[in-house]
Amino acid sequence: MSDISPLKLRIPHQDLDQFGLFPLTVEGAEAWIRELPVIKTRETVQQLCEALEQLNRIVLPAAQRYAILEVLRPVLQAAVATLSRRFLNQPLVLPAEPQQIAELVDQLHGRASTGYTVVAIHAIRDREVIQDVNPARLTCEAVQRALWFTACRIVQTYQLHQPSDNAAWQRLHQLYMLAERQHLTRLRVDAAIAARTTITATYLIPLLLACCKPNQLRQSDLTALVRSLQQWSELATLEPDSITSGLFAVDIEGDQPPAYSSARRWPETAQLRVIDTAGLTEQLRELAATDRKHGSQGIVFDKDTVLHSNVLQHVIDSLSSVSMRNFNRSIIDQQLQVALGLSSTHYYTAGEQTFKQVLYGSHYQPTVSERIPDNPFLRPRKQPDPWEEVDTDDSIQRQEHSADSATTAPQEIEFDPTSKAALLASEDEEAAARARHPQFQVRAVNASPGGYCLEWDTALPGKIHSGDILCVREADNSNWIIASIRWISRLDGAHTMVGIELLSPRATPYGACILQPGGVASEPIRVLLLPEISLVGQLQTLVTPRNGFREGQKILLLRGGEEFKVKLQRQVAATAAFSQFEFRRLKQTELSDSSPEHNQPYLPFKSLWSDI
Repeated sequence: MSDISPLKLRIPHQDLDQFGLFPLTVEGAEAWIRELPVIKTRETVQQLCEALEQLNRIVLPAAQRYAILEVLRPVLQAAVATLSRRFLNQPLVLPAEPQQIAELVDQLHGRASTGYTVVAIHAIRDREVIQDVNPARLTCEAVQRALWFTACRIVQTYQLHQPSDNAAWQRLHQLYMLAERQHLTRLRVDAAIAARTTITATYLIPLLLACCKPNQLRQSDLTALVRSLQQWSELATLEPDSITSGLFAVDIEGDQPPAYSSARRWPETAQLRVIDTAGLTEQLRELAATDRKHGSQGIVFDKDTVLHSNVLQHVIDSLSSVSMRNFNRSIIDQQLQVALGLSSTHYYTAGEQTFKQVLYGSHYQPTVSERIPDNPFLRPRKQPDPWEEVDTDDSIQRQEHSADSATTAPQEIEFDPTSKAALLASEDEEAAARARHPQFQVRAVNASPGGYCLEWDTALPGKIHSGDILCVREADNSNWIIASIRWISRLDGAHTMVGIELLSPRATPYGACILQPGGVASEPIRVLLLPEISLVGQLQTLVTPRNGFREGQKILLLRGGEEFKVKLQRQVAATAAFSQFEFRRLKQTELSDSSPEHNQPYLPFKSLWSDI
């Protein structure tokens, strides 16, 4: 059926009689670009959108249209790169202006894709009259660029955790089908992304990205992964279902991303193409082994684009094995208390104790010397005190004047909340600590033994990302459960769905000092000790910040005056926010309290899920 079903590509009618922005020549387009307000990027993009809108509707020979689009493309890509900084790495729920910019960039990508699609279709239609250029090459390059700009739309929806509702997948598949029917998929062309490639390799970039569970990755990780796939996509293969086997398959007649090929719930009319990732994953494993051998933190493309080692492992896992849900979800409607981040999780699992109290005991009060850095009146003076040079007579006169007015009513001095909290007793300090570690009331809509799906219909925190650690508890339970954000999905309206994976039913907070060669210890850093999970055969583990900790390091753990040394062993998990290590106990340092309960780390209980 591959040659029977009609193509569903839609292009605008060429119904404009004249083009008013510039002469429709390469020279005219170059002159118009030189006049664009380069400093005002948003205005430049708006003018490019208008130019593409008119260009897509004007009658032009395919080669001439393509030449003009190639002149506009570098400016378009530079403007998009600049504008993307306005809506990426921002709060998940974008304010109005960044949201408008994101929509403008999506519109620009769509119109650029349409322009190159018009070139490809007209080049095939008018191949007999095209001169001075090979019609097949013109079609091939135009399809490749149309595929790339369509892929950019898909990448942006993943970065913003939004559903793809612009039929981008259907356009992507239809463009590939067009090239496949013209036998152009394996011809090498100069790509829109500054490297020679093929239509198949370009088409595989968004397909492989969709196979890598992009809703579990952060925006910067997705950017680095797309950059990586520009080099790696040719290591995967794409063939009809009858020729090869692979982990993933895609219906090029549909409007959906790839799915596991073993889940064969395809319509009878489906035209399946199988994605074989075996060669790609073999190469990635070699890269990961080299990365671990040299102790680096990933693959560096430039100062702003790094594919971290945990993301590389995530890609390998995603592309090499089927990951199916182990537990059935149950529909619930339950309010949960949630605290985000390692700092807040540490605070609440410690019973709302500050980090210093965790390190030195609940009754700890900072010494005078510790308070000096925050108290300017206790710091030693580096210069003579100017008040010592005040005229004594003038001081006496001021005292006499003050005595004459002693009968006046005393004035009250108002302090701002920060100053008041610093001057008053510990109750205000505790309130300030709670303010630094806010809790959120979130509704759980379904649950399984492995986690929850949360519907975040209140105002989202400014920074919430896949891979963040958090703690949750039910309203009638005093115990905080440790979890991590597995995926995020933005729905229409104000709702955001957040999938969380449970790591442990509780944790013991510690401070950790990294022991450097020579016995020098770093400043204490917040870490969490998770108890042994005998149900799944997992030993006790240590949750640390993502940066600074690695396998083989020696760590000094501190809690309530107790100290003991451990060595980090196998890293069992890692996200962009935290790492999780198995560890073993080293020779114990001398402790002030040698009772058994201080000689061993506190392990609350043995089994993971008994109290959930």
